[in-house]
Amino acid sequence: MDEFSSEAGLQQTLRALASASRSHASESEEYAAIALAARALLFLHSREELKDFRGWLEAREAAGGSSAPVQTFPSMAEALGWLEGRPEAAYGSFVEVEHETYVISLGPTGSFVLVRTVRHQEPVGV
Repeated sequence: MDEFSSEAGLQQTLRALASASRSHASESEEYAAIALAARALLFLHSREELKDFRGWLEAREAAGGSSAPVQTFPSMAEALGWLEGRPEAAYGSFVEVEHETYVISLGPTGSFVLVRTVRHQEPVGV
């Protein structure tokens, strides 16, 4: 069984997320994003879909879809302007803004948003 999909791999990933969340105030966007990621993993685990998720990640990486930003911007204003006109094609992709990495995601109101992320060479929990 894939380590990421195993109970031990999931626990390791959740511990890493909890550790990362401690460096942010509980009302911050970063804390909310980390909490959402943990809940998403628990949801996938409850549906027994972690292995499928890992396969999807590996396929994206093999195709070059997530290894480099699809766009780089010198300012957040420029990135948000670009995001307004282009989201579907780049959903789930990385964008670099002011040397910070963001992922294009669907926000709670149905609009596309940029969520700051930390990029790792290897997925957390593997």
